This record gives sequence, structure tokens and C-alpha cells, in this order.
Amino acid sequence: MRTKYVLFLIVALMLGGTKGFAQKAKADRLFTSFNYTKAIPYYEKVAAKNNRHSAYAMQRLGDCHRLSGNFEESARWYSNASVIDTTNADLFFNYAQSLRSIGKYEEAAEQFLKYAALKPDDPRGELFARYSREVNKWSEPEFDYELINAETINTSYADFSPVYGKDGVIFTSDRMARTGEKRYGWTGAYYLDLFYSPLKKEEGKDFSEPGTPSLYSAGLSQAFHDGPATFSSDFSTVYFTRVTRKIGEIDSSRYYTNKLKIYSSKYLEENKWSEPEPFFLNSDSYSVGHPALTADGKTLYFVSDMPGGQGGTDIYKVNKTEEGWGPAENLGSVINTFGNEMFPYIHKDKVLYFSSDGHPGLGSLDVFTASIDGSDYGKPENMKAPVNSPADDFGIVINENDKEGMISSNRPVGKGDDDIYMISIKERLPDSVLISGYVKDRETLEVLRNSTVFAWNMQTGEIVVLKTDDKGYYEIWAKRGSSFTMKGMKNGFSPDCLNLVLDPNVKATTAVNRDLLLGKYKVDQIFRLENIYYDFDKWNIRADASVELDKVVEFLNENPDIIVELGSHTDSRGSFKYNERLSERRAQSAVDYIVLNGISNKRITAKGYGENQLVNRCSDGVKCSDQEHQDNRRTEVKITGVIESDDAKAEQPLDVFKKGQKLGISEFKADFFSICEDSQKPL
Repeated sequence: MRTKYVLFLIVALMLGGTKGFAQKAKADRLFTSFNYTKAIPYYEKVAAKNNRHSAYAMQRLGDCHRLSGNFEESARWYSNASVIDTTNADLFFNYAQSLRSIGKYEEAAEQFLKYAALKPDDPRGELFARYSREVNKWSEPEFDYELINAETINTSYADFSPVYGKDGVIFTSDRMARTGEKRYGWTGAYYLDLFYSPLKKEEGKDFSEPGTPSLYSAGLSQAFHDGPATFSSDFSTVYFTRVTRKIGEIDSSRYYTNKLKIYSSKYLEENKWSEPEPFFLNSDSYSVGHPALTADGKTLYFVSDMPGGQGGTDIYKVNKTEEGWGPAENLGSVINTFGNEMFPYIHKDKVLYFSSDGHPGLGSLDVFTASIDGSDYGKPENMKAPVNSPADDFGIVINENDKEGMISSNRPVGKGDDDIYMISIKERLPDSVLISGYVKDRETLEVLRNSTVFAWNMQTGEIVVLKTDDKGYYEIWAKRGSSFTMKGMKNGFSPDCLNLVLDPNVKATTAVNRDLLLGKYKVDQIFRLENIYYDFDKWNIRADASVELDKVVEFLNENPDIIVELGSHTDSRGSFKYNERLSERRAQSAVDYIVLNGISNKRITAKGYGENQLVNRCSDGVKCSDQEHQDNRRTEVKITGVIESDDAKAEQPLDVFKKGQKLGISEFKADFFSICEDSQKPL
């Protein structure tokens, strides 16, 4: 990012011409005066000669391209130079930074380690190598961000550091502001000025639409750099960065470097501003820039490389008192690092946004956030991709509604050098959803503690065993987009089921609350068995009848304290005595089958009712359809009692399942979830 260096190293102006210098000397002269684009062709000629100056020229070509924001080219030239010069630590560091800026993190880590070997006392080598290998940490943000290029605003020049103004956005750009304007040697572009673009938000759209930009105010523009800027909440005062031509002594090298300075101006009328006044901390010995004013106007944050800082450039603040601005306060090592922190922005006086190349991130400059609590600051958090990228990302601003923002970046998909991107901000839905609820008695709605819930993930086939606590509560985390069947069970109760489809895009909370209602088994409660068929005048159990009888076996196994009667009924056709005897034999055959499958004969009895308990009008002599007669031919299970002895409670089948246990569907009977056949509904 060319503008990064413009804004904190700032402008070196050269006096005198360059005629008569050799190519290397001419290239060095241009390089020293920050005319990188003009220096490149001279260094290329030196590099092509393959002499003792070639490695030096290759490194300088890497420097020129890196400082101009062309990281692909800088990496190429550094690579060539590193083959020849294997002891130049700075070469490997800058090579690594260039690789990192184009997303080649593993290669960057290798070069950082080479730097660390050459400069073991500098912690940056090993630290940046670790950062480069931990980039996956910064790929899953808390919010859903969508970025689009603000094409109406951006040009082939540098456009960056937007701030929201009245009905629009004010930003900094080095495009041509006036006809005949001079160009700046470092970038080959024009000097920085403030520009304005109106913003229009259409209903239903995630992004505001910027209009055609124009020079913000001629009164805030001079011959050299102006911007970035920050405004008071009522837009009556502006603080902005300015670089002016140095007046005074020139050192023996015939170069001087102008420093960043902050100026302020008051709004007058019709976009006219008062004569800018210098900030009290301005100095010719160090830079002061990148102002950011809090909404209440009581604190001004800024960037400086003044002595006593943590690293290259640090973020400072001053508080306003009745007498004016107080002393500068460094934000300390929580925010500032051995690297460069810059482009602060304060959102609602509660959050500090800033860019840094010292905190771990994806690129040379990443955007970070830190909470503000009085004079204390929270640990900086990387905003992660897509807000950050392998390139330089900086100059962020967030709208008051927290739904939109803007950011500057020199990522390669842009229109020019630095571009402004619109940000749409939506809360990111977590990957998992909490399914929770209570298991209750269906009639009394009392909670049922120590109930068992089987959570069947229908995608993976895994079944997780849940147990309710003393309040009857259960919970499980499930991935969005998955389908779950929940079966709640408790001894002495009929089970209940839920079928859940977790819509991956649902705009809802992170919790799905569903209760399971279990019906308590009661004496004289009757269950009808379906599809119990016998051959004519027979009572032996057919294979197709065993399916239903197996359900009785399972039911009795699950409820060892229940005593039942199995009753068989016939229709009215045939003699009364014949039907009674046939039903008794059929009932006894069914009971024998159940006892043979492990149920105590003390818990089940057979009863043949014959045609004594018809369910419809079809008694003797009444003409009925076959279906009506079939309705009377039935087998029923009736609860007749509950065993109160300790023997029945000694071994409860559901107790063998432990909370958190994970099982496969194959470990259950095929029809275990057969009662859970309600239609699934997305949540």
C-alpha cells in the first residue's frame, strides 16, 4: 500500500537535479527521494549487468515494488536477490512480508525463519513465522460480512479512509483535483485531497449506493497532502492530516523529510471552512496524523512516531479539558506493538478500530477491534476474512445502525492502488443450534426427572443419549441443516417423539425449544395390536403376527413393573361357545409366544372374550360388511396392575443408557423409532 508509507514516513523532497549521475547513482538518488516508479527502470538496467551490483539492484527493485504496492513483483525480485545474497537479514524480512501480502503464508514463514536465524535478537522473525502458519484462525468472523467494490468512488489512483458525512461519505484520494496539479514523485499520482460522494440507500438493499465524487472543499485543500479527516458529530469541526512544504534549513544530504501534522478547521457556511489551525502536538521532529474524534468530542485519537513509543507508529489520545487538550497518552502495549498501529476509528465511543502490522493477521495491515472501558482497552480482536485479506486493509468506518461500513484495501481485485469497499454486516448464524426442552407428564405437565431422550442424527446415523436433570431439562447442540428425531422415554410412561429439520438459513435465535410429553400408563388402559392374523379355525402364531407381538415384548421389557392382560376378540359369526373357545386359544398362543421371548408369566395373562365385547353393531343376525366384522376381530393389551416390589425395580432397562453415550442405529431394534413418523417441519 503506497499510501501507508505516504502517511507515516511522509514526504521527502529533493533539491537539485540528477544529471550526470551513473545509472546506479541516479537510481539511488530517485529511491532516496521516494521516486520509486522512476527508479525502477534504472535498477533494472543495473540488475541485468550481472555484476557485483546486481544483487543490490535486485533488492532495491524489490523495495521499489513493495513500497509501490506491487507485491508480486517485489517477491520476484527479492527471490532473485536472495539466491545471490544469503546474509542480508532485511532482504529476507521484506521478502517474507511480500509473500505474506500475496497469501503465500508457508513460503513467508520460511523466509521469516531465515531472518530470525540472521537476527536472533529480533522477536519479529519467529513471531511472524508463527503468525503466517496460523492464518486459519482469522477466517471465521463472528459476523457475516459481504464486501463489494465502491466502483463509483474508486479510480486507478489511491482512494481510502472514508468517513460518514451528512448524507454522504468523505474520503481521501490522490486523483487529480484541479487541472494542472503537480504529481507526487513517490507514487506518480497527484497529491492527496478530500473528496465527497453522496450516499443513497434503497429499501431492501444491503448496500448504500455512492454517487459521483467531487472535491470536498477547496478551503481544506492546498498544494500538498490533505487527508485523512475526522469530523465532530455535528460536523462543525474537522481535524485532518496535512503535509506542507518545509521552510527552514536543509541538511547536508540535500534532502529533508516533511512530517505529518494535524490541523483543525471550523465550518462557516456553504461548505466554507475557517483557516486551518495547527494541532498543539505538531512537530518537525516526528509525525502526528490520522486523527479520530470520539462522538462526544472529548477525546482525539491519533497516530505518531514520537519518541517513547512501543514501535514504529503508535496510537495516542488526548482528552479535552476546560483549558484545552491535555497531554498525549500512549494507548500502551495492549494496543501498540513493535510494529505499526495506525488509522484509528472510534465507533459509538465504545469500540476502537485500527490497523496493525504487529498483531497477528492475514496480511501486512489487518483491521482489529478493541473494546473501550474508560481508560482501559480490551485485547485486540482480528476482524478476520473477508474484512481482512493478505493485502493491506485499513481505514474502516461503521455506520450508526451497525449494518453497513466501508473499508480501504489494496487487495488485487480492486480498480486501482487503494480502493474503498462497501461492507454489509449481518450477525453470523452459528454453525450449531441448541435443541432443548423439558420432558413432562402429558396430563399434569409436571416435569419428569431422570428421563431418557434418544437424539438420532438422521444424516450421520449417530444416536446420542440424553438424560433430564432434576428440572426435567435436556439439551443437545446440533449442526444447522441436520435432521434429528428425538424420542423421550421413561419407565411407566408412553414415549413421545419430535422430528426436527434445522434449516441452515433460518433467521432465528440459536435455540430451538421443544418439550416432550409422555403419557403415564394407567390400570385398565388398553392398547390395540394391529395385524394379528390367524388361519381359519387356527390359533397358532403366524410369522406376520410375531411382528406385533414383539412390540408387546419390547414394551414389557421397557416397563418391568407393569402387569398386562392379552385379550383376543372375535366377530359374531359362528356360535357363541365356539368363538369364546377360539379366542381363548388364540390369546393363550400369543401369551405363550411372549413368555417364550423372556417375559415372566406372572406379568401377563391370556383372556378370550369371544364375541362378548363387540365394538360396533354387528351382533348376531345383523347384516354387516367384511370390514365391520374385521373391526371386531382384534387383539388388545390391557394394563391390569403395577408391581410395587423392589424386584421389579432392581433393573430398569433405560438405566443401562448413560448420559452422553453415543450409539449407532444398528444397536437398536429396527422399529425403535417407528412411532416417530410425524412429518418433519423445518425450524
